Amino acid sequence: MKKISIILACLFLSGCAHLWARALPHPDGDCPWDFPVKGNDSRNGFIYHTYDSPYYERALAEWCFTTEEEARAYGYRRFREPLRRY
Repeated sequence: MKKISIILACLFLSGCAHLWARALPHPDGDCPWDFPVKGNDSRNGFIYHTYDSPYYERALAEWCFTTEEEARAYGYRRFREPLRRY
């Protein structure tokens, strides 16, 4: 009975995303409002996008983070600014 209680407690707490620094995105690829940093495992590595990223709207999140520091703690790097051609 104790083992079942522990398993149920873990399942219950795993639904509370605020206990961790990251969360899964919505099915459409957007992040919840309280996890605004999009983490994307692209072919160029683990990249995160903030609201000031020119790619933020079209980036499909695979993980969502609360801050940039937390994204970096999970091994993601900041997006690169696009090259400007004159």
